[in-house]
Amino acid sequence: MREMPEVVTNFWRGVDTHDWDLVASTLAPDFVRIGMQDNEADTCRGRDDYLRFLAGVIGRFEAHRLESRAGYVSADGRRVTHEATETIQPPGSGPIVMRFANLMEIDDDGLICRLDIYWKTPPTMPPDWITVDTILAGE
Repeated sequence: MREMPEVVTNFWRGVDTHDWDLVASTLAPDFVRIGMQDNEADTCRGRDDYLRFLAGVIGRFEAHRLESRAGYVSADGRRVTHEATETIQPPGSGPIVMRFANLMEIDDDGLICRLDIYWKTPPTMPPDWITVDTILAGE
């Protein structure tokens, strides 16, 4: 089995520690994040918009923790499947635990160019305000 690329390890470490500079260093300028709803409304395009979206969502939580569980790397090292458990605590709510499988692609420059997120439906759903448009509009 191939070792997890450092760019992927750094991405998840940055998300968990809220180190947005570290996350930024792992992403291609044309990065695309496709969310759980698998539609254009839940898709974020561009590194800068994604960083604003990510920091905006996580910044609203009372608590946030991401635990990397396992990762699998394709033979060519360009595709990674990453499993994680994420715990969020929206304001005025208890913790919500979500399990994800993340499909990631790495470009010719060794940067993450795509993140496609799949998840198990948790017993308690995340808040409805977690949308790309809401966060990027600063609502």
